[in-house]
Amino acid sequence: MLEMVKEAEKQLLNYPQRGLAWYLKRTVKIATGKKQEPPDKINWPNGLLAKSLIDYYMQNKNSEEAGIIIKCLRKYYDRWIKQGCKLYYLDDIYSGMALIDLHQITGEEKYKKAAETMAQYLFHHEMDGAGSFPYRPGQLNGYVFADGIGMVCPFLCKYGSTYGDMNAINLAIVQMQNFIEKGMDSKTGLPYHGYQFESGIKYGIIGWGRGVGWLMIGMAESLAYMEETMPDYDMIKQSYRRMVDKVEAYQLENGLYSWQLTAKEGPVDTSATAMILYAIARSLETKVLIGIHKSRMQRGKEALLHMVKEGKLYDCLAECQGFSMYPQIYGAYPWSLGPALSLFAMDIE
Repeated sequence: MLEMVKEAEKQLLNYPQRGLAWYLKRTVKIATGKKQEPPDKINWPNGLLAKSLIDYYMQNKNSEEAGIIIKCLRKYYDRWIKQGCKLYYLDDIYSGMALIDLHQITGEEKYKKAAETMAQYLFHHEMDGAGSFPYRPGQLNGYVFADGIGMVCPFLCKYGSTYGDMNAINLAIVQMQNFIEKGMDSKTGLPYHGYQFESGIKYGIIGWGRGVGWLMIGMAESLAYMEETMPDYDMIKQSYRRMVDKVEAYQLENGLYSWQLTAKEGPVDTSATAMILYAIARSLETKVLIGIHKSRMQRGKEALLHMVKEGKLYDCLAECQGFSMYPQIYGAYPWSLGPALSLFAMDIE
């Protein structure tokens, strides 16, 4: 596992790697009036890596590597803070998970202020008529993505729980409730990739593996920081449990999950597998799920462990380009390494 930690540290500070040619090309496009995405380092792949490193740290505080992890996380966040804590997309918010922990560990106020910047970004973010966040407001399509539940809700609930802000938790609850109501397929119990509130139309394929993983992480992590006495806690927990039961029915004999859960003869996707298994392991830890799910989780975990090579986890589906745009390219990416390391760092009794 230490090889994975070292790889995560390296990728956290260097992903995505862009050469001079990329910057020159970008400059030319800007000069000709073409809008270009900012060179955003606080992004969801790095958020997954940062979360995995803090998860390893929490289980190995007395190790030699623990100090190295904190130095690495400091460098990652200090670089962003020095640049003015700029946020461009909802995706950026997942980096807030480890940021909150870093503040708790170091006690340094700058990390709390940076987390507050993330919370304020969400409080002022555009919403649709039901109070959900459109994934890319600038595209003016009103699309709500399953990914967004995993990228935003855990931070809101952790932030609210840590700093006593119920507005943050309530905002997360609205996101989850709306997706449960508007984004699920009634026949399979699996999520669509997303939906649009105004038209009521659901988009993308049913059961895209990584989308399922994001939604499960969003709900599992959020439940971990919600008080059980909250009026909406039980509804979200029961909806999550039903989804877990449906998802586990698509687990392959080797313990892994396909890139699209219902496509059992298609390629496996280690990112979808790691995300789904991490969510289940997290829920076993918090007692949201009971032990009957443990054996399936452990079988998948063992399968993933055997697929790690030199600290990287291969057979990971490339980055999604939008609804129904899932390039069938497989390799080693941060979005398999991060959740897998978080999973391996957990000790489920």
